Amino acid sequence: MTDPATTTPGSVVVGVDGSDGSRAALEYAMDEADRRGTTVRALMAYGGPDVWTTADGVLPDARVLHDVAAQEVRAVVEEVAAARRARGAPVPVTEADIAMGPASTVLLHHSRGAAVLVVGHRGRGGLASRVIGSVGLSAVIHAECTVVVVRD
Repeated sequence: MTDPATTTPGSVVVGVDGSDGSRAALEYAMDEADRRGTTVRALMAYGGPDVWTTADGVLPDARVLHDVAAQEVRAVVEEVAAARRARGAPVPVTEADIAMGPASTVLLHHSRGAAVLVVGHRGRGGLASRVIGSVGLSAVIHAECTVVVVRD
């Protein structure tokens, strides 16, 4: 995966976690990148292996966790891109990337130099859907670029 220092300046960074909210955010990010004439960096944060062992005494393999996250973000990007192509919508150059760590920390770090950071909002109904999630709130408060929170 790519070092954040190599992120295309002015690109659109979008958090992807496989949820419907993140798919909607990726759609929005692709539209925004097309309008701006720039690229998309679809970014999935993942957790490292836990420090304790399982009942069998086996630690989850860090490489396996890395590879699974990488496969998942690529699959989501390809799914959204294929749906866009099928309806004739533009598909800007989109880099699928991963980084280990909490989603809010990863996205804030990668917001440096980006034109826009896009995050999804998972509607949970009732009062819960009226309150922005912790990742979205952290992005709105601390990101070093414009932030868009997309409802699914």
